[in-house]
Amino acid sequence: MFEREEYVFHESGGVCKIVDIQTAPLEGMPRDREYYVLKPLSDPNSMIYIPVDSDKIFLRRLLSRAEAEELLDRIPFVRTIEESNAKLLRAKYLELMKMHDPVEWVRVIKTVYLRMNAQTLKSQRISDTERSFAENAKRHLYTELALALELPTDRMEDYITEHIQKMA
Repeated sequence: MFEREEYVFHESGGVCKIVDIQTAPLEGMPRDREYYVLKPLSDPNSMIYIPVDSDKIFLRRLLSRAEAEELLDRIPFVRTIEESNAKLLRAKYLELMKMHDPVEWVRVIKTVYLRMNAQTLKSQRISDTERSFAENAKRHLYTELALALELPTDRMEDYITEHIQKMA
């Protein structure tokens, strides 16, 4: 069970803060169930209500500081996706994003980044869909790492780059 004020990752809301745990927070909800009341960091005007006992909704703890630091050390060794067929590549991106796993977000980001650089050399563009997968992966990854490392989210890209350069 999660606690009030804890940050979690929700399958559709992304990184959220548990602002409360209540019995039937809205009218019409069963009075015999407790609900997590989540506030997505990406949309502070919305709330998500999830039954505490639900096993159908993906909800996980965020990385700890030690886990975040370990992930940063692993980034250079995370393999990219090797797929030349655009339709199969899109399916792979979708599959990896649905895993809600920071390592898989890194895989998506690295793959799109390398493909963008390769396409630039060929004077071609990657698709907006591909770019969108990378942006979503970055948003989730940077938010989670920022919370774990107690750094501003807008500083994460530079922080990751600097960390990787120090390792080289």
